[in-house]
Amino acid sequence: MAFLELTHVNKSFDNTVAVHDFNLGPSGCGKTTTLRMVGGFEMPTAGAITIAGQDMTYVPPNKRKVGMVFQSYALFPNMTVADNIGYGLKIAWKPKNEIKTRVEEMLALIHLESYGSRYPGQLSGGQQQRVALARALAMNPQVLLLDEPLSALDAKIRVELRQEIRRIQQKMGITTIYVTHDQEEALSLSDRVVVMSHGKIEQVGKPFEIYNYPATEFVASFVGQLNLIPVKIVDPNQRLVSFDGQLVRAGGRSNQPLPAEAPRLAIRPEEINPGHQDGHNNLRGKVESVSYLGSIIRVKVDMSGLTCTMDMFNEHKQIIPHVGDNYDIHFPEDACWLV
Repeated sequence: MAFLELTHVNKSFDNTVAVHDFNLGPSGCGKTTTLRMVGGFEMPTAGAITIAGQDMTYVPPNKRKVGMVFQSYALFPNMTVADNIGYGLKIAWKPKNEIKTRVEEMLALIHLESYGSRYPGQLSGGQQQRVALARALAMNPQVLLLDEPLSALDAKIRVELRQEIRRIQQKMGITTIYVTHDQEEALSLSDRVVVMSHGKIEQVGKPFEIYNYPATEFVASFVGQLNLIPVKIVDPNQRLVSFDGQLVRAGGRSNQPLPAEAPRLAIRPEEINPGHQDGHNNLRGKVESVSYLGSIIRVKVDMSGLTCTMDMFNEHKQIIPHVGDNYDIHFPEDACWLV
């Protein structure tokens, strides 16, 4: 039995279904409404929620050992950092010396040992979010819930803080559900990623599986960049297709049946390389645009009115094409598949 399980959980608001037949156990999924149901802030319309084998479906939030971190920090502005962290322990009538010791442990955990006497207004956004995390952890929760906790921060701080969250989560060993729309955040933080669309599970798997072996077109398009090129099937047995008279062999999903109608060739931009190479799929087009994205150079190639995106590493000796150039690209058969 998994530590946290959600079994056939449904949630409806009037005539709108927010969560449909949601299962979280050995393989499952979730999003904000589900997160709130785990925390006890919403009651499911149907289904069951168990934590450590105990039914928590209709148990109120203050009776669950669940910690939650919100996007807005939700710190008390008139309380010091130390008082914010120890607030939950105080209302639970824990002894003062126990609260003091626990607060000191949490301050050390989030590397803010000297900030206990400050107020939230004297902290940066990243520091406030660390305090919110420490407050949730101070109660020794069985499950930690994080709802878009970094979305209000700038990009550089987000990267630093997500690494810190991962470090703390692994050190504490707490089962954690993290809701985010940031795909890079999800892939870098997670042991298991769940992709949902319209309240339903699209795919559950390890980050590597989600990105490299998307189960549906939605997952492939939602997680990372993806080229979708309309093609015609030439030889189904050889998985040979054509685009604008150019032949391509799609070998990346050889165990899946060919799409019955409107087939499209799917390929990630980083799988595409410049130039012509024997033994690979080769296509020709015209350079539409070139964008510098730091470590990546993104080249868009126009092929008879359809744009194909290629990502190259920004190397010093890299030959950069010019807009309007005739341009060859190539990619291996196993890098592309049909949807």
